[in-house]
Amino acid sequence: MPSKSMSTREEQKARFHQQSEIRRKTLSEQGFDESRINKDPQVKHLKARIKQVNSALLRIAFLEEQTRKLQERKQQKVAEAAAARAEMIKPGATGKKKKAEVKSIEPTKKGSGGKGKDKLKQDGKKQQKS
Repeated sequence: MPSKSMSTREEQKARFHQQSEIRRKTLSEQGFDESRINKDPQVKHLKARIKQVNSALLRIAFLEEQTRKLQERKQQKVAEAAAARAEMIKPGATGKKKKAEVKSIEPTKKGSGGKGKDKLKQDGKKQQKS
């Protein structure tokens, strides 16, 4: 499992960079020019590893920033809740919110009275007998 700590990734980056420099120095002492050194498989591999570590460092920094922002938001919510509680406890405050106006209930129409259902049932029985 890859390391999630910034210091470990920094050490890895330094180690890969050092290995890359050693390999470049060795190849230059053997008489290779810069274009041929850049094509060397070990140098390419070390450059790729450095690139991976850099992206991991960026991701770790991003996650730390997100965590810090989340903690700030949580602290702000706690402070707001404490302020609301202090407001409720204030002497002279009732602590109750005013209720919304109750909607008036409209009376039902008296004309139907349920007779319509009985007529429908009887009509259905008459149709079945036919």
